[in-house]
Amino acid sequence: MGMKIRVGRGIKNLAEWKNWVFCAVLVALSIVLTRYASIGIGDTLRIGFGRMPVMLASVWFGPVLGLFTGAAADILGALMSTGWNPALTIPAAVCGILPWFFFKLFRVGQGGCGTDRNSLRMLPGIAASTVLTKVITQGIMMTLLLAYFYDKFTAEFPLFILTRNAITIGEAVVETAAIYILYTNRALGKLVGSGRK
Repeated sequence: MGMKIRVGRGIKNLAEWKNWVFCAVLVALSIVLTRYASIGIGDTLRIGFGRMPVMLASVWFGPVLGLFTGAAADILGALMSTGWNPALTIPAAVCGILPWFFFKLFRVGQGGCGTDRNSLRMLPGIAASTVLTKVITQGIMMTLLLAYFYDKFTAEFPLFILTRNAITIGEAVVETAAIYILYTNRALGKLVGSGRK
């Protein structure tokens, strides 16, 4: 059977004010985790979990609100600290799109958010979705952009990309556990109202 992707739910979510409120909270959480609760290593390396709220917005509310959450968190966070570079917002926005598609691809949560009795079966799909999203957006896209803006396309580039991807995969392991716990929580699933019909 081919993969069926229906965007109707994501479009419908745009009209629900409750989802915008949740996304605003996720934007704030992403800013705090990225800008104030992360460990900076030089100009281009950081250990943090600010993309996790963005991925949650994607799987809870769809790719459109996920994109909004990622872009808004990056723009507002940058304006509050280092200054905004539009190019660096692209990976953040894409991070809000990909998890939704990967959840569909790996058939995560067939019964909907927080409703699957055999939730452990979701774990491999959640792990694959999280790792792929992080590697594509942070490990590849952000690394190339930072290398361009900080003149890292030199002899140190291989070490730079290896270091960033090692950090990215380490973050993805922690974020997988957090997303699994939050996505499979029944009470939270009812609260966000993202279970598929």
